Amino acid sequence: MILKIFRKYAFYLPIILFGIIQCDKPKGVLDPNINFQPGVPVRVGPEKFNSTFSYYNTTPESPDGAKISYVKILSAQKDRYTKLLGELWICNADLSGHKMIAELNNFQVHNGVNAQWVDNNTIAYYDDEHIRVVDTKGNELIPAIQAADIGHAPYGKKILYSRISGETNFWTIYEYDISSGEITEIADASTFKDIVNHFSSADFYEMTEWKLIHLQYCPDGSKIALRLGVGPGGEIHNHLVTMNRGGGEIHFFGPKPMHFAWYDNSSIMGHDNQINDGMPNNYSARRWSLDTEYLETLAGPGNHLAASFSREFYASESWYGSNPVILKVFSKGKAKPIWQDTVSQDNITIWELGNHVNPSFSRDGKRIYFHNNIGPRKSQAWMVVIPDHSN
Repeated sequence: MILKIFRKYAFYLPIILFGIIQCDKPKGVLDPNINFQPGVPVRVGPEKFNSTFSYYNTTPESPDGAKISYVKILSAQKDRYTKLLGELWICNADLSGHKMIAELNNFQVHNGVNAQWVDNNTIAYYDDEHIRVVDTKGNELIPAIQAADIGHAPYGKKILYSRISGETNFWTIYEYDISSGEITEIADASTFKDIVNHFSSADFYEMTEWKLIHLQYCPDGSKIALRLGVGPGGEIHNHLVTMNRGGGEIHFFGPKPMHFAWYDNSSIMGHDNQINDGMPNNYSARRWSLDTEYLETLAGPGNHLAASFSREFYASESWYGSNPVILKVFSKGKAKPIWQDTVSQDNITIWELGNHVNPSFSRDGKRIYFHNNIGPRKSQAWMVVIPDHSN
């Protein structure tokens, strides 16, 4: 009798054990980096077309890291400002399952259509002077709204944008709540009129010509950073301004660092090309307080700055006009890169046509997305898994 019982349960034992083992496995998909060789760049977009991602430091990955968005470019680019035709595509993080979800019209190659994931099923983008929002099946979720500039990334289901107000004729910042359709006016150019009491305004434009672009939420969404263009002097007249989301607590940082972004909720990072902080303006990646106080050096010299979400790693490329253009990845605080690769030997495509490298990190910090110049007038969306950081 005992032998019969043993035989009966012995038959089920392997099944039970297998079930236990399966339950112990981590939930979710396998690591999408597992099939890519660290340090070897891989094309994301289609082989025979130009393609692009978005702003520098704006990841093309969905919040869960499962999908990637990119733009397939269908028309030829004559100059930096050529209005292009294309398509918005998505694929899985392992580069399988490519799917077109929207047709694109009248966009420039610089920053593509500024695509940004609102949630795991929703993408906002900018083309034909309108902000549009679609789901991953291509359904348009809300009516398109006219804008002159779209922010770098959402906070929750809210996005920032700017345009000239028909009522005041000032550039104005708005917040669009995609979930409710509510639009909130945050500030306009006159909000920042006190800048003339902080910096020489001898060469400033009239206030109706002050331009508000490169809008960025800080990580917890409580503050906004922006570029305020106040005059004809190029970088010296492109000021960095921060404020709270209600338009108060304004900090006039001064002429901006190159390709700035929030480091955390109370400090700014960027490349030091003109900051009056007692440090050499040698294009190193640095961090400052909102009042221009130097805090630390984050990485070596570069141009378009990207930071991993953990702030442990940084990526950037050679300064404007350099040839060849080299993309580098740094550990925090180190001037020597842990990985680098030549991404262009063609001045025309990168610099004259505006196909900038625009690096960004994956959500998990294990890979870099960037634009790779593979030949004259040929620029594509690529990625690389970072060596020594692939597990």
